[in-house]
Amino acid sequence: MIITIIGLFHIIHSPLLVLFPFIVKNFTTDIFYIIYFFSIMFFYTFIDGECPISYVCKVIMDKKYIAGSNVSYYPEMEYVLPNKQIIEYYFGTMTTLYMITLFFVMFRTNTFYYLFIVVFAILLNYFLLVRNCFPIQKKYFPLFQEITKCILFLTICFLLKFVPF
Repeated sequence: MIITIIGLFHIIHSPLLVLFPFIVKNFTTDIFYIIYFFSIMFFYTFIDGECPISYVCKVIMDKKYIAGSNVSYYPEMEYVLPNKQIIEYYFGTMTTLYMITLFFVMFRTNTFYYLFIVVFAILLNYFLLVRNCFPIQKKYFPLFQEITKCILFLTICFLLKFVPF
């Protein structure tokens, strides 16, 4: 039951993350969106490229699950979508839309171009490395992951300066 609820949340959260910046358009919400997105990616790096939502489900189903051992498996979605091919297509499409939307929002803020280009490139490379889309020696991945963590953390801290508290 809990896995189904998490699956429903996941299937709703994904398109909302893509659509939100097109519904709400102002500098403050754009900064919040970028911080939220970077925070999610920051969590990804600590669980070896796993989606945090899917990781929770995997641990609920198997207490001995090791983060990063099957990043393309979304058990919660099997309770919501009819087959594995649709799930893979859905998340492949969503990941592409995430990156396009993030790129759009970063440039809509009309600030921090160089910072955003660097962080965007690092995130794109991280996604590709986690999904084994281009070859890199496994021994270099942990170093790249640590660099990604540091850059995301520093970027989030920098962006928090622009949030009106």
